Amino acid sequence: MRSTKKFDKKLYDKANPLSNGIMVAWLERNGYEFINPEETYGVDITCTIGATPAFFETEIKYSWVKDWPNEWDEVRIPYRKSKIINKWIRDGSLGMLTFVVFRSDCKQAWFIDGQVVRDAKVDRVNNKYASNEKFYHIDVNDAHLINMKDSDLKGLEEDRSEKITDAFINVKYPA
Repeated sequence: MRSTKKFDKKLYDKANPLSNGIMVAWLERNGYEFINPEETYGVDITCTIGATPAFFETEIKYSWVKDWPNEWDEVRIPYRKSKIINKWIRDGSLGMLTFVVFRSDCKQAWFIDGQVVRDAKVDRVNNKYASNEKFYHIDVNDAHLINMKDSDLKGLEEDRSEKITDAFINVKYPA
């Protein structure tokens, strides 16, 4: 068995336009500008909020079908996404990097600050796709569950202890 999930072009061709399309619509409704979902083999979407550059990496978690299960106390981002984090760091960590993990129907998504992902525990997982694949393990308390159908930040839990900024990102590591 492989140590990373094999790239599935058919799944990519289905999931990428869907997740990016929903993300672009969300960004437009939330005041982002200069939105570019053009394939660059880097982040999925680049844009700005005010004068701040913003970068979004999206994916769909097809095993997440209804409400987030209580027993899932973390969100996992494949470690292969470290190339995106490393490029962002090499470029001076300018702007906001956000990882977005959509539910299978794309009605909800976890938004995770790039710095939170960068600093997360990395551990190996065995699954049906790969043996011993590395993932970032992000505690759900360090991520924000957004109701995409509401198309704004109202999906954030009100009892979060960190201040939620208009720009939304870097809430764990405010500037």
